[in-house]
Amino acid sequence: MSTFSEIYCIIKVSELDYHLAMESRKNMFHRLDESKQNQVKKSHENQTKFIENLKTFSKKLGMKVHFLNEDQMDQIHPGCNDLIISCGGDGTFLSCAQKYQDSILLGMNSDYKPKAGVGSYGALTSINRTNLKRRLEEIKDQKFFIDQWKRLQTKVNNQLIERYAVNEIYFGQRISYETCDINIQHSRMSQDFNCSGVLTCTGMGSHAWHYNAGGSPFSNELDAFGFKVLFPNLKRTLKFASGIVSGRNELIIYPLRDNYVLSYDSKSDVITTQLGDEVRISLAPDSAVRVISFHD
Repeated sequence: MSTFSEIYCIIKVSELDYHLAMESRKNMFHRLDESKQNQVKKSHENQTKFIENLKTFSKKLGMKVHFLNEDQMDQIHPGCNDLIISCGGDGTFLSCAQKYQDSILLGMNSDYKPKAGVGSYGALTSINRTNLKRRLEEIKDQKFFIDQWKRLQTKVNNQLIERYAVNEIYFGQRISYETCDINIQHSRMSQDFNCSGVLTCTGMGSHAWHYNAGGSPFSNELDAFGFKVLFPNLKRTLKFASGIVSGRNELIIYPLRDNYVLSYDSKSDVITTQLGDEVRISLAPDSAVRVISFHD
């Protein structure tokens, strides 16, 4: 396996493991109804079986993989020629994309169930229980390509923030039920909003939170990003409340109060802004995430 210098696999902490880690969580877990408890246990069993198969197949194929749990992510410092496998769902993939921004990524869904509400669909993952062995063989035989997924970046007061988003960037209140006042400049128009924040997204992210908030999905191949103001006050006359921004342009946002936050891919490690700051959001020109993809 000379394609990659090292291969690391980051394993999601299952919901069951999370609940059983502390006595207080155990008690809360038992407060769930039986059907929910069984669902959590089944998900854990699916992940355990998937990881067993992953270890077995990769060993047979001569792939040396270093397995780590999510809470061990700080223990490694992979380089640009290393492969990072996320083993969980979309959340695990996004955590890896933020943590290891220079490495090559591969998403695996350890609890794949295409039926809504049961298991995980894993839109950002390309390997699941139905194709695990075949995909590993394709990786060994180098029958894959490395795709470039666009990411979003931010500048605050013309200073680039060294964080990037594969799906979306949220700007607004830290507490979701509190409204915020912001000014947005888009396509030579300026609009004040009293709203629940604004969501900007890549083409990949347009199928996630942006879509669920009522936005229209668009192709990740498009050299552009989208935005949608969340629950704007409709008593005000609005020139716009959503749109598509060319990859050559920026969306400019001014917070009209203190302590609004920028959250990247829904992570809790946020950037806080103050009244008078200028926030510019755009596609990151030189920071695409490299993702292993397959031809079918």
